Amino acid sequence: MILNAHLSHLYVRSITKLLTDLRLHYVAISSSLIFLGFFWNNLKGFNPQCVTLFMSIFSANLFGFVANDFYDSTYDFKESNKKTRNLFCSSNTKWLGKSVLYASLGLSLLFSAIISPHIFLIIAIFDVLAFSYSAPPIRLRNRPYWDWIFVFLWKGLIIFTGCFYFSGVTLPENPFVLGTLAIVLQSSFINQINNQIRDFEVDKITNTNNTVQRLGFYNASSINRVLLILFYTFSFVFCYFSDLYVTMMLILLNVSLYFFVNPNKYCHVIEFTNIWIVVLFLERFMAYVSVQQQFLFSFWIVVMGVIAIKHVKNINLFN
Repeated sequence: MILNAHLSHLYVRSITKLLTDLRLHYVAISSSLIFLGFFWNNLKGFNPQCVTLFMSIFSANLFGFVANDFYDSTYDFKESNKKTRNLFCSSNTKWLGKSVLYASLGLSLLFSAIISPHIFLIIAIFDVLAFSYSAPPIRLRNRPYWDWIFVFLWKGLIIFTGCFYFSGVTLPENPFVLGTLAIVLQSSFINQINNQIRDFEVDKITNTNNTVQRLGFYNASSINRVLLILFYTFSFVFCYFSDLYVTMMLILLNVSLYFFVNPNKYCHVIEFTNIWIVVLFLERFMAYVSVQQQFLFSFWIVVMGVIAIKHVKNINLFN
């Protein structure tokens, strides 16, 4: 009995480790942007087929993340930290990488084809873009400035897919839509810069030729600081004029983390924006959503909180 319990614990732990290594939490967070179109369309258009829509973009995102690690494994193998982070640096996991790549690509196209030819075309473009970011010979991640442009193309395609599904090709032009779009894209862009700054010395060893390597550590860090100030200021002012006071408090809490965490781990603080962005939408539409929808929102916030706590523990944020 004790042996079976021990083996069961090891099995659960190995599955959890695998899901973490595949970065499914990042996949889920980025895929949730598909529902921006639902909120911008005044909570209209949600139906059971939305599950298929989410699974399509989830599979496409998984394809992108796995392709990134799979094709980076040759380079990451040269550096101990990246070698530890990359699941596919081991020859024993190459088969897993190929399996997940083909499966996620196939599922993304299958799910999108079920919805409509237009969604299929958008997801196909998304898959090509994700592949081009990581795989040779194009490897946009190794082309200065294109690696930054990719962020807007990547997140932009996810958001456009949601808008197209819920309201057609026309993006509603009102302050809330434009403001939240700016917040989401700024957050994603800064996160990309943060990751490149974090890996600056490592990327030198692996001969990575990204934008931060081209600009230099000091210049990139200066740009990043300016962008962070503009981002948090804009977000706070936007919430103030939108009467989103709970979100304002969470933004201040997010900013306060910079005064407590290890300076070497500043790059992780921006990731907590995912929580207050979800709260922002809940607070904005609280009067319009049903009890069931409020429950789902609250559940999603709890999930995000659990992910955040686990993330803090894994990276030892305050030490």
